[in-house]
Amino acid sequence: MAKKQATAAEIRAELQRRIELCADRDGSCCRSGAPTPRLTRSKEGGGPNWTVDGLPELAPGCFGAILKIVDQARLEYELTSSSSSDDIYR
Repeated sequence: MAKKQATAAEIRAELQRRIELCADRDGSCCRSGAPTPRLTRSKEGGGPNWTVDGLPELAPGCFGAILKIVDQARLEYELTSSSSSDDIYR
């Protein structure tokens, strides 16, 4: 399956949309904030080319639920660089 191409802003918006739909912890996880993706090297052919550096505004007890959302999006989306000044491979 081909991955969808998207900018960091587009992926972050999709993450936020999915988080807002999250029903884990009796709906309290839906108030968590979305992390910002950053470009990385893919460890294997077809593997994710982006990661996040933490989970901001994380509601208590929601780490696992939000991490699942991020992991699923990493399988579906390929991050495209929209700027030559992106901090790649940090």
